[in-house]
Amino acid sequence: MDIVLNRRSVRKFDLNKMIPHEDLVDLIKHGEAAGTARRQKSREYIIIENKDIINELAKIYVKSSMNVKECNQMIAIIGKKTEDMAAPEFVPTDCALALENIMVYAVSKGIGTVMLGTYPNKDRFAAANKLLKLTEDKFVFTFICLGYPIDKDNAFYDMNKFDEKVISYIK
Repeated sequence: MDIVLNRRSVRKFDLNKMIPHEDLVDLIKHGEAAGTARRQKSREYIIIENKDIINELAKIYVKSSMNVKECNQMIAIIGKKTEDMAAPEFVPTDCALALENIMVYAVSKGIGTVMLGTYPNKDRFAAANKLLKLTEDKFVFTFICLGYPIDKDNAFYDMNKFDEKVISYIK
């Protein structure tokens, strides 16, 4: 299975199964393998398994395509912006690279994922920052809902979204 081509957003998880702690850490390890602008330390992660926090997040993401209550584990990707950073304007890009690494690597472990659009939605990230009690030099870039898919047979497949028309050439 090609984990890049088979990655899909999964929105229904088996709430009776928890991802082991070491696998969650392994996902984050792969997120941290992603590049950053000028090797800056621009990201942190929060593993969320507290159902009260997840229920509060469900209120923030009520208009999302994901019913947040359908998962019992999440990873928050936190962007950091400090005055001594080499390229603070690239922190969102740094976080996006980590997000993709985590979501793609999860496929290889049989873990389903879906991201919650947060940054730069001011209402969402302000509410999420407040809920997680982040300091002003940090912000929630996104949350990844994750778990073992209920429908394993249809969770990971190659949809073949590629269309050669998206390519231009400059010679």
